[in-house]
Amino acid sequence: MYPEMTRETDPLLKNKPQPKPKPKPKPQSSVNPLFKKLLTIVIPLSLIIISSYYIMTHQHHHQNNSDGPNLNLRLYTNNIRFDNKNYPDKYEQPWEIRKIQSINSMKFNTFQGNGNIICLQEVLHNQLLDILEGLNEIEEWNYYGVGRTDGKTSGEYAPIFYKDKDFKIIENSTFWLSPTPNIPSKGWDAALERIVTMVTFESRLNPQIKFNIFNTHYDHRGIIARRKSSQLIVDKMKNYNDYPSFLCGDFNTEPNDEPYHILTTAGFKDGKILIDKNSAYGFETTFTGFDINNEPISRIDYIWSPAFTHTSLSSENETGNDSDDTYEVTLKQFGILSNWFNGHHFSDHRPVVSTYELRKKK
Repeated sequence: MYPEMTRETDPLLKNKPQPKPKPKPKPQSSVNPLFKKLLTIVIPLSLIIISSYYIMTHQHHHQNNSDGPNLNLRLYTNNIRFDNKNYPDKYEQPWEIRKIQSINSMKFNTFQGNGNIICLQEVLHNQLLDILEGLNEIEEWNYYGVGRTDGKTSGEYAPIFYKDKDFKIIENSTFWLSPTPNIPSKGWDAALERIVTMVTFESRLNPQIKFNIFNTHYDHRGIIARRKSSQLIVDKMKNYNDYPSFLCGDFNTEPNDEPYHILTTAGFKDGKILIDKNSAYGFETTFTGFDINNEPISRIDYIWSPAFTHTSLSSENETGNDSDDTYEVTLKQFGILSNWFNGHHFSDHRPVVSTYELRKKK
């Protein structure tokens, strides 16, 4: 007989330990370690370059009709009332008291931005020095202007203040509102010498943007002088240069008077009339006197802008004038501010402010 064959069910065979499988070797990377390190640098750098290119082209897409950044021009004008030591009005406080809130108003309303200009009237030389000292407590301001009596330091100034860090002066000059505008003189039936201070500014934010500021104070008595003054200013502004021109000051003229209509007929825009009535800020009138209980109803202080100025709610074509080929001017804000603080008026006139956006077209 043959020996019995071992079956698969043989317990000795069933319980026999099986050999453990050998672990598979890990695959070796074929990427050079130096190359991997380079990738960690190149990929982020590429993303930065692509992102920067996108941002630049995206901005260019939105600014392709502009030549550099726009300028927000903030104009502040106020007749500060001369330092009247000899014959002060009833309730009028001395300049030493009035100057505190007068200068505070200027500083507060021209603190932000890089396009602030201050135009003042009835400024005597000692007041000019006080204002410069007060303004320069925060930032460095400068000015251009001369005394109207001698073209130097005698008589009232109509100075224009600006910050050196924001603007460069291209040209400045003064002319008298008279038949002999190049020499100190009274004009027509005027009681006093009257001047216009003119400055051409270049923006340091965008040197492509240049503009003119005119600052004046019409005579308070001469009816003929006020009419002739408007005619002379229109002629000067229209023939000065090709930059946008703004006119600030105390015109001793109501909106129904002829000198006002001479300016509007020439195309200049009164900020209070141009702005949407729901966007204007502050008061309706500008002359107050010093008696809080007996303020006259009088608007004689203005800020004028070029004929092609439009508002944020309108387009250039809706202003009734042809647009300018070089500049776009948009009136953003307009307000007539308070001149009453701490129980007294700091002047017999309220300050007037406007903000314009100037865009240089290509």
